[in-house]
Amino acid sequence: MKTEILALNIKEEKTVKTVFTTGLKNLPGVFGGLFDAADKVCVVTEPLAENKFSKNLKRLLGPTRKNFIYYSLTGRGGNKNIAELERLCLFLLKHSFSRQSLLLAAGGGSVTDLAGFAASIYMRGIKWISVPTTFLGQIDAGLGGKTAVNLGGIKNMLGSFYQPDLTVCDTAFLDSLPREELLSGAGELLKYAFIGGNSLRETVLSNLNAALKGDRSALFKCVKACAEFKMFIVSKDEKDENGERELLNFGHTAAHAFETLSKGKLPHGEAVAHGLFFALIVSKETGLLPETEFTKLTALIRGLGLKPLSAACGDFKRFLALVSKDKKARGNINRFVLIKAPGLMETAENIKPAILKIALEETLK
Repeated sequence: MKTEILALNIKEEKTVKTVFTTGLKNLPGVFGGLFDAADKVCVVTEPLAENKFSKNLKRLLGPTRKNFIYYSLTGRGGNKNIAELERLCLFLLKHSFSRQSLLLAAGGGSVTDLAGFAASIYMRGIKWISVPTTFLGQIDAGLGGKTAVNLGGIKNMLGSFYQPDLTVCDTAFLDSLPREELLSGAGELLKYAFIGGNSLRETVLSNLNAALKGDRSALFKCVKACAEFKMFIVSKDEKDENGERELLNFGHTAAHAFETLSKGKLPHGEAVAHGLFFALIVSKETGLLPETEFTKLTALIRGLGLKPLSAACGDFKRFLALVSKDKKARGNINRFVLIKAPGLMETAENIKPAILKIALEETLK
């Protein structure tokens, strides 16, 4: 069993620990101080229908799991909205959770997003642990302290920056994932290859194919490399105040619009891959990205063999409206993170609709 711990200070106010492991047993025993200080522990999950997931969760939580209280979100992935948030907070209140209680979120990005937000507002903040159990969650969504729910059909419009006291990336959970769910993480993987330095890019690209086939070693290397990179960025710019964290949004402005236009049918990871393609086209059309680099980078996305976007994602009028409402627009008509070369990013504002239309039409092909 591999276990490595990354501890980083966030603005010198809090030390956030990230654990990289495969098959860790008895988490409460390993981190006794965190669990022993809690008067109660609530474990928030998706419905425990998958036996292998349940088995891994029991192994991770150890014998004291019988003392914990469990809350299952509504439906697979939960409904990441205000109603579900209220249900969870009412559940905590009904079971007399206090400021000394601990919340543990185990699941995909929807679970860690919603549960982390609940932890940030319940009694003005209780401690929480993030246990992302999907590939996408372990390399991106379950890390960094961004917590949120959707509002009015738009992603993550209500939320907070609230760091977990511990994040556990246990790649044993990935053994139970079908190939399509591993593939859903590929968009975020390529994002890191595009925005990171040479070492991260080499790690991702050299392990990409093996990771998507479920190779344990490749999955561990990708998770550790991407998560470490994200947490170093977060430690420098937790609340996206100086622009360093913004590069993590490469491909996401269009991706969030695609998710909304598809009425939630498009998985986030696939949306990000299409969003990356869109951002590459805009980068080329604005003169930032040379044709040779564009060809190389788009070939990596095409190589994933993703399903094409639905016709609903081609509604240009709605697309423009959604990107203008994106929380990262900062009062502009639109704002995108673009790329000049791998590892060299640049933001652009108020890009002409004609360019965005070209990019959308090319992305839909």
